[in-house]
Amino acid sequence: SANFFGFSHNNKIVNQNYLNYNDDIWVTGNIGDSKVGLNILKNKIEVKNKSINNYFLNKYYFPKPCLIGSNMSQYVKSMKDISDGFLGDLNKMLDSKYGAKISLEKIPLSVKLRNLLKRNNLKIESYINSGDDYELIIISSRKYRDKIMSIAKKNKVKVSRVGKIVKNLGIYDDSNNTLNISREFEHFL
Repeated sequence: SANFFGFSHNNKIVNQNYLNYNDDIWVTGNIGDSKVGLNILKNKIEVKNKSINNYFLNKYYFPKPCLIGSNMSQYVKSMKDISDGFLGDLNKMLDSKYGAKISLEKIPLSVKLRNLLKRNNLKIESYINSGDDYELIIISSRKYRDKIMSIAKKNKVKVSRVGKIVKNLGIYDDSNNTLNISREFEHFL
């Protein structure tokens, strides 16, 4: 294990729980590829194409964090890495103060994962709350949408606006169905 300590050069430290009603929810990169890699290792999924199989295994074994957080820090209210699953980490950010409305169609998935879900009739919900994605959840005021997109484009990082902060506690999809957090990923079980 490792502990890292540091300081802020510009006194801008981004909180994980500062948010307001109607703020945007963004996600960097793609979600869920690492879980496929883990499920391949656990023999829960079989991917016959060696290239695609290796793609998912590499996403599990060698995650690549986007490292864009410091570039966006002055335009965001809250930010958190997705290490414990998108829904679980978002729920921690909401901190029982607000809720979130998420568009499942806007959740960024790789083409390979979309194809796998379709071919095997799997549900996206089981892949958006798995650990080890190491992407970022970003909460920002709507007025910074263009700034966030511009910074992401300049740094060649995929960023997707997937939802917004709502007043009702919980996490909901576009049809106001509760997205159950069936099992939050836990590192220390």
